[in-house]
Amino acid sequence: MSKEARTLSLPSQPLGQERRLPEQGVALRDITVSEIFKRFDEQWTPDTVRVRIAQDGDSIKVPEEWHGAHKYGKPNTGDAEVLFGSLLVEATEGTRLSPEAFVEGLRLHNFTYEDGSGAALSTEEAIKLISSDKSCQIISPEDEIPIVRAVKNDREGKVIIEIRNGSMSPVMQELTLIGNDPVLDSNKKLRYRKAVSDCLGGFCAKGATAVRKRLGLYEYKRLTRFDDCLASGATIFGDQEVDDALGRNRERTLEEIRVAVASTQGITIAVKRALDRKMPLLIRVGALAYGLGSKKIGANYLMNTQPEMMALGAFTVGDMGDKLSTGREGRINPHIRIYGQGKNETRIYLGGGLAMLELWEDKIREKNKTPDSVVCVLQASRINPPPESDGEIHDWGVLMKGKKLPLFSPSI
Repeated sequence: MSKEARTLSLPSQPLGQERRLPEQGVALRDITVSEIFKRFDEQWTPDTVRVRIAQDGDSIKVPEEWHGAHKYGKPNTGDAEVLFGSLLVEATEGTRLSPEAFVEGLRLHNFTYEDGSGAALSTEEAIKLISSDKSCQIISPEDEIPIVRAVKNDREGKVIIEIRNGSMSPVMQELTLIGNDPVLDSNKKLRYRKAVSDCLGGFCAKGATAVRKRLGLYEYKRLTRFDDCLASGATIFGDQEVDDALGRNRERTLEEIRVAVASTQGITIAVKRALDRKMPLLIRVGALAYGLGSKKIGANYLMNTQPEMMALGAFTVGDMGDKLSTGREGRINPHIRIYGQGKNETRIYLGGGLAMLELWEDKIREKNKTPDSVVCVLQASRINPPPESDGEIHDWGVLMKGKKLPLFSPSI
């Protein structure tokens, strides 16, 4: 076992509650990109991944005995539901996808690596940078250079992954320290929110003209899914599945996933889904995490695996939704904001996403940029039934609210 795969443990707690700092532990098992791809080839089927859309004027109610039956102190309802069986959890829970396995695994799928200026990097250089204490180089308010860019542009697919900071960068150390603190006062919450904003930086409101040009995606619209983190990816992948089930046109579209922190497992799944769906994809992430918790630790919580970061805390960022919560989420309904004519759309998910919406608005004002023409504010909730007779939970999913809002199709 590598020295990074140190042991972790947590007392078992109800799903959705704040996890406490583990004291000693259980090991994360190592996994590879190829193993994740193989699991999804075998198990991403209509029998496993099930989409349910509410009839017009109706809603989907979460069974009372399920996790997620209540939200903001009232019964939880939505207009679309995606259940993934045990796939999104069992494929990656309790695993470590190390920097080495991640970079090498993508290389085997014809990804190349470069620094933010476009200079080629070897796999060894890319590994060192993404797991380093390096931070994004800011040239000007309009120009910043991520530490690593991974590029795939061939017949199989078009994908660019931009990683802004190393996983041991100062901003990630700040997020780990506060994320593992069980007691937050107002000052710590402000520090945490600032760290999330700093981690994202200019990615928060950056366009994709250069990316589209590089990939030959001229006149493509951009659909950005913006969230606080990407762990198992249930929200974002669920949103994709609902769009497909509703028959929403995704021709000539560059999909973007924009998050502050992502697991290497989540990025791997996103790449796999983009290749399978034949969709060009841009991923912009503030920094990476390499571990995902198990059900006993907290299913798919981002976990530190580097010894230097584990010394600061076991969780990479803690419960982002809880720590970014403003207390106002329950008073905001899903809605669409129309800013003008154009072809780009941004989707933001309530919960921790309300803070992301506010950070995005702050960055738009700061840069004096024109917002995307459509901003769709949705609500997403993790749901699952209670354990079965074997004591295990075998179905996990996401309930979405706002997917039946009227479509707005601006002129191109």
